[in-house]
Amino acid sequence: MSDEMKTYLLIVRQRPAANAELDSLLQVLHSDFGLDTYTSRQRLIGPGLALFSKGLFERTDRISALLQLYGFSCWLIEPQKPTFAPDLLRSLDIHSNHILFTCQKDMVRLERGSSVVGVLADLSGGLADKHVKRLLAQNTYRGSSVLEVLSREEMIRITLQGHPVFDFYLLDHEGKVQQAVQAMPGRFNVDGLGSRATMSAGQNLQALVKLVEEYAGPFRLYCDFGLSQLPGCDVKRDSESPSAAMENLDSLTRYGWLVSRLQGDGRPVTAQSAGSVDVLTGTTAAIVVGQPVLGIFPVSNDGVGEVPGLGEMSSEIREALEDGDQTSTIKPPFASRPARSDLPAPPDRPADHVNWGKSLTMVFVAAAGFSIAAGSGGHELFRLVSRYGMATGIVPAVVAVPLLWGGFHCIRLKRRIENTPTSKVRSVAMGLVEVHGRTKRLYALVAPMTQSACAWYRLRKYRKDKNNNWKQVKEINSNHVPFQVDDGTGLVIVDPAGAAVKASVQQTGYPGQSPLTFTAFGSGNGDGEKWVEDVIYEGTSIYVLGYARPSREERMSLRERTIIKLRQLKLDPRAMHRYDTDGNGVIDEAEWQGARSDAEQEAMQDHLLGGNSRKRQEEHVVIGKGPQRSLPFIITETVSEADLVRKYGLTSLPLMAAGLSSMGLALYKFLQFIGI
Repeated sequence: MSDEMKTYLLIVRQRPAANAELDSLLQVLHSDFGLDTYTSRQRLIGPGLALFSKGLFERTDRISALLQLYGFSCWLIEPQKPTFAPDLLRSLDIHSNHILFTCQKDMVRLERGSSVVGVLADLSGGLADKHVKRLLAQNTYRGSSVLEVLSREEMIRITLQGHPVFDFYLLDHEGKVQQAVQAMPGRFNVDGLGSRATMSAGQNLQALVKLVEEYAGPFRLYCDFGLSQLPGCDVKRDSESPSAAMENLDSLTRYGWLVSRLQGDGRPVTAQSAGSVDVLTGTTAAIVVGQPVLGIFPVSNDGVGEVPGLGEMSSEIREALEDGDQTSTIKPPFASRPARSDLPAPPDRPADHVNWGKSLTMVFVAAAGFSIAAGSGGHELFRLVSRYGMATGIVPAVVAVPLLWGGFHCIRLKRRIENTPTSKVRSVAMGLVEVHGRTKRLYALVAPMTQSACAWYRLRKYRKDKNNNWKQVKEINSNHVPFQVDDGTGLVIVDPAGAAVKASVQQTGYPGQSPLTFTAFGSGNGDGEKWVEDVIYEGTSIYVLGYARPSREERMSLRERTIIKLRQLKLDPRAMHRYDTDGNGVIDEAEWQGARSDAEQEAMQDHLLGGNSRKRQEEHVVIGKGPQRSLPFIITETVSEADLVRKYGLTSLPLMAAGLSSMGLALYKFLQFIGI
């Protein structure tokens, strides 16, 4: 059978997060090859290696070339089942030019300079749990567009803490597997390691990995078994199957045979960088991060707070995620995409301002009521109101006022929405506008109860009264934290302070479910209490009707810029070394004065450039509450504007009907009372 008629597997190395160019790639895959957009996205975004497609050489090769053009690493291999499993290691003897491994069935000789592929795997599935927790934390505090995976060193450390196994495959000059060895901690004689041997079984296994790497010529080590979406290479928990251990060993064998056939770094020869990356990238966080593969890796509930630090990333992983190679003759379409910096902490919650007008009104009404009740005529007045209120039509008239006001308010909002055209962000004008797009966080905002990343939240505390009814006793929200709306043409800032916000996601928590709920409002007695949290997640489609105004930006002073420059200089040893003119390793007063002078000059240039720089239209516009109280300010999750109009129309109908009925009853009672 010719190569063109054979069936090939297209293996792709996934990316931990989507970028702006992914949509255009998905469109090309759909239009040119008929591939489903949603399925393709699942296979390109996620935990590492994935089987992207399967078919004849001509078709899969064209798809591979397209994916490589967009920066993905791809391999075309023929389907092949493992012909033998790795032989279990019993002991080893180290010689100057080779290592002799004594295994359960045979002897394996590793000559110095041989081509070897190694797989260091965790059969417990703990690596997947750690990976998911890390990306969830990154999404919460940095944003979904900045997701970085565990480094090779961190993967090895986590694997050795679980149920580690080290398989290595000896390849011939054609890249085919000749022999394979499997080493388990505590299952082989460590005397052969010599001075490398320790009292720790895990450290002995790690020493064996380093020994094989030392003797091998080309050596590739894969450390993320269980994270990739490859057929038959999944990891099962002990709770899922009584034979999970044996099934995981079979999966590991299939995985090892597959990765041993992935030659090179999966890029075109002209586009390969000097150093290929041996660690497969990533995992995913499904619903929270917006990637669907999380369901493969169930995260245990214990140790939720044990999330590794977000900043300690190795240069090897950073290079694997860089936007193309500067020396490459094939420039990926995303090479100029700027990286998104970490999201800053949310601004401090402003102090509660006392509404003196409202407070004085309430005090006056309460005082008047108390005076009437305490006076001699208070009881008689209440008796007269209860006797003649219904008879004269006063009570139904009073009830009709708020009902009619609510009905007219909904009708007015419905008209406002219908008569206000939807604006594109890039051409938004000052005044009352409406925009429709997806939310994007400006700050690392976290909902207090569920600890989930979000663009806006509201948390209300309820307590049962003496009649066993829930009564709201306190509320906190993130109205002081602005966010952005992206409609595809640009980004505009939304200041939610004073807005009527309607979120579609609502969750209820009770004391005892999570200690996080108790920290939201301080300590409480916990009896008869509950918390209701409304959340708008990042990426949610929302509708905003508000008042657009120019943003008031406070420029940093020259002194503040100089202080920042000097602080950055102190944190950079190389930069400080430039001012050590006498080379004694100490910056004296004269040398520091020179550094300060240079910092002032740089700050002056930044200050002047900052004043002359021009921004796009949407970058200096904020949508918020209007200057007049009559102007509406609405933020709501909705599918479309028509759906929102329909909801307001349906809400106004019962309010108007009840208000008109109450007003009719009031008029009838009044006419009846006066004898007409």
